[in-house]
Amino acid sequence: MKNTKTSAALVTLLILLYAGLSYAQRDYGLRVVNELCSDKYHGRGYVLDGHTQAATYIAQEMASFGVMPLARKSGYYQYFDMDVNTFPGTVQLVIGQDTLTPGQDFILDPKSGGSNGTYTLVYLTSLNQIDALVNELRLNRKVENILPAILEPTTNDIDTVGKFREYRSLLAQHYPVIWITSKKLTYSVGREALANSVFDVKREVFDSSATRALVNVDQKMMYKLRSQNVIGYIPGKKSKKTIIISAHYDHLGRMGLDTYFPGANDNASGVAMLLYLAKHYAQFKPPCNLVFIAFGGEEAGLVGSRHYVENPIIPLEKTHFVLNLDILGTGEEGITVVNGAVYKSQFLLLSKLNQKNAYLKKIQIRGKAANSDHYWFSEKGVPSFFVYTMGGISYYHDIYDQSETLPLNEFDSLFKLFRDFINKV
Repeated sequence: MKNTKTSAALVTLLILLYAGLSYAQRDYGLRVVNELCSDKYHGRGYVLDGHTQAATYIAQEMASFGVMPLARKSGYYQYFDMDVNTFPGTVQLVIGQDTLTPGQDFILDPKSGGSNGTYTLVYLTSLNQIDALVNELRLNRKVENILPAILEPTTNDIDTVGKFREYRSLLAQHYPVIWITSKKLTYSVGREALANSVFDVKREVFDSSATRALVNVDQKMMYKLRSQNVIGYIPGKKSKKTIIISAHYDHLGRMGLDTYFPGANDNASGVAMLLYLAKHYAQFKPPCNLVFIAFGGEEAGLVGSRHYVENPIIPLEKTHFVLNLDILGTGEEGITVVNGAVYKSQFLLLSKLNQKNAYLKKIQIRGKAANSDHYWFSEKGVPSFFVYTMGGISYYHDIYDQSETLPLNEFDSLFKLFRDFINKV
C-alpha cells in the first residue's frame, strides 16, 4: 500500500511538473512575441533601425541561455548589405473631404516614390481610358496636376489584369496613382522606387464623387543598408553532424511614423520557437551540433538566407538538415511541410513521430516552393523543410497581425514535435 501511494504521488508530481513545463513553453513564446511586436522595434524593418534592435534582442536572449556565437570576428552577427525603399515620415492621403487612415483604409505600393501636392482626380475604369492617357504621355502631351484613380478590374483574365498593372507602374513614373481595390490590403518591402507614390485604397472607403486629392508621402531609398543574420551555436554529442534551425526575424517595418506592421505570426512566432529550442538545448546537450539562425531580410526577398548560403560559416556539405520555422502562431488544423514531397524519408519520420504522440491534428505535405528561407539551402542540395501552421487567424502582411490576437495555442505540441524530430533526424 505504501508503494502504491508513493507511486501515485510520484505520478501526480510528474504530471504537475509536465503541466508547469508546458505552461512555461507557451508563456515564454508569448513573451517573445509580445516583445518583438512592441512599437519599440518599429515592425522590425528599416525605419528607425528596427531590424537592428530586434537582432540585438535575439542575440541577448541567445547569450542569456549560454548559446555560443558562431562567427569569430562578428560575434552573433553575420552582416550583409541590401537596397531597401522606406517611408520614414509623413504618409497622408485625403480624398475630397475624407482623410484616410494608413494601413486601415490604404497602403502604399512598397515601390512607391515620394509625392506631395493637391491633384485633380481622373477616374480610369477601362483599358481604353488608360490607353488614351498613356498615348498623350507618349506624344509628350503630359496633362499636368492630375492623379489617375484606376479601378482594379474584377476579371480573372490574367492578360487583362497584367495590362492594368503594367499601366499602373507606367503612369506612376509621371503621376501619383490610386489603385481602387476590393481585395485585402497586403503590404510588402520594396527594393527599388518609382518616381511617384502609388496608393492601394479600399473601394468601400473611397468617395467616387470626389474631384480632388491631397497626397503627402515622405519616401527614402536606402542604398547598401547594412543588416544582419543572428547566429548561435550549441555543440552536440556527434560533432560531425550539424542541423540548422532557422526563422526570419525581420518584418515590414513602418509605413510612415504613425503606422507599423507588428508581424506577430509572421514571424515573431517562428523566432519564439527558435529561441525556446535554443533555450532547451542549452540545458540538454543535443545529439548533434545545432546552429540557430535568425535571418534578416526575408521579407525583402530572402536576402539574409541567400547571403548565408553563399557565405556559409559551416560548409553546406556538412549541414545535415535545415528546419525553417515561419508562421507558427496557430495550429488548430495542424502544419504544412514545404519540401515534404522532396525529402520523403524525413517527412515520414516527422509524420510517424506525430502519429505516435498525437501532437498535432494533421501534417500536410507540400512540394518545393521559394517562399521562405529554406529555399536557398534546398537549391544547393541541403535537405530542408519549411514548416508553417494552419487554422485560426489569417492576418498576413497587414497591421492586424498583432501579438494580442495570436494564440500560440499549439506552441507546446510544436516544440515537442520539433524536439523529437531534431533528436532523430
